Amino acid sequence: MYLAKQAILTKEHLPKSNSIIFYTDIRSPGKDYDEFIVRAKEYGTQYIRGKVSKIYKRGDKLIVKGADTLIGEPLEIEADLVVLAPAMIPVKGSKKLAEILNITTGTFGFYTESHPKLRPVETNTSGIFLAGACQSPKDIPFSVAQGSAAASKVLALMSKDKLLTDPIVANVDQVRCIGCNKCLFVCPFNAIEELSLRGKKVVGVIESVCKGCGLCEATCPIDAISLNSFTDEMILEELQSFSTF
Repeated sequence: MYLAKQAILTKEHLPKSNSIIFYTDIRSPGKDYDEFIVRAKEYGTQYIRGKVSKIYKRGDKLIVKGADTLIGEPLEIEADLVVLAPAMIPVKGSKKLAEILNITTGTFGFYTESHPKLRPVETNTSGIFLAGACQSPKDIPFSVAQGSAAASKVLALMSKDKLLTDPIVANVDQVRCIGCNKCLFVCPFNAIEELSLRGKKVVGVIESVCKGCGLCEATCPIDAISLNSFTDEMILEELQSFSTF
C-alpha cells in the first residue's frame, strides 16, 4: 500500500516521471484498498509480476534486470532511481520493553493482544493496552481507530473509584510452603512475591495481579498452592456428584 502511495505522490510532484513496481503478490485488504491500487495504475504506475535479479550502474543510469513471470520473458529496465520496499519490523528495544511491561510478543517480535476478536487492544497484563504499529504493521485509519479504542479502555478503567477483580486467584498455604520459588519463576504475570514468615522464606500471591492461570499450582512440588473455588476437595466433590448419575 505504501508503494502505491509513493508512486501516486511521485506522479503528482513529477508529472513526467514513470514508476515501475516489481511484485510477487499484491495484498490489499481493507476498505477501498483495492481501489487505491487501481488509482495508482491510472496514474501510470506499471506493475510487473516478477523478481529483480540484479541492479548495476551503466553510466549515469541504473539498470534493473528482472523477469516478467506472467509472459515468461526477461526484462532490462533503465532507471534514474531504484527504491527498495522492505517489510516493517519492530523497533530495536521492543523486546526489552515487553519484558519490562510483562507482555508477550509474537513470532516476528510485535506485541501480542490478549484476544484478536474479543480483546484486540488489551494485553495479558491488566492496564496495558496496544495501539498502532507496535502490534503489527498498520495504516493511519486503523491506527487512529485502535488508538481511540485504547483511550476508551483507559477512561473506563480510570473512571471508577474501585475495580472488580476475578475471585479465582491462587492461594498459598504458607505453613506448608518450603520457599523453593519454582512458582515464582513460572508465573507469567509476576503475581508471586517472596515473603518472610517467622524467619522462614515463603511466597505470597498478589491477588490484584493474579489471573488464576494455575501454572503455580501445577508447578508446586508439595501442593502448597491452590486456586480459589478450584481446590482438590471441590473437584473431588464434583466428580463424585457426576458419578451418581
